[in-house]
Amino acid sequence: MWKFLVRLLVLAGLGVLAYALYRAIQQYREDSVFDQGSGAPAAPDAPDAPASSRSISPELLAILADPGDKGPVELIRDDDGREWLVNRRNGYRYPVDDGIPIMLLEEGEKHRDEALISA
Repeated sequence: MWKFLVRLLVLAGLGVLAYALYRAIQQYREDSVFDQGSGAPAAPDAPDAPASSRSISPELLAILADPGDKGPVELIRDDDGREWLVNRRNGYRYPVDDGIPIMLLEEGEKHRDEALISA
């Protein structure tokens, strides 16, 4: 009788372990698909949008702040199709590479544009 209960517990444990492994693999696959994006090219009516670039989500843009003065930044696209986060108070521009903002003071100073400063 005890042998039967021990075998039953071992089989139940193996079943739980197999299910946990199955769920972990399934979750990994779902996360991998999310990380790769949809894979669909940009809409054909989007002006000068490279097919491989991603833009910053509105939720992220709402919480981003200039690292120098902690004020809000604005997302713009230049003539070459590159995206920038701009601080109109000091003219700093921070590059956005593949949807990832590079918010370092050194980058803002390096790409400073006096024409972007609003009065």
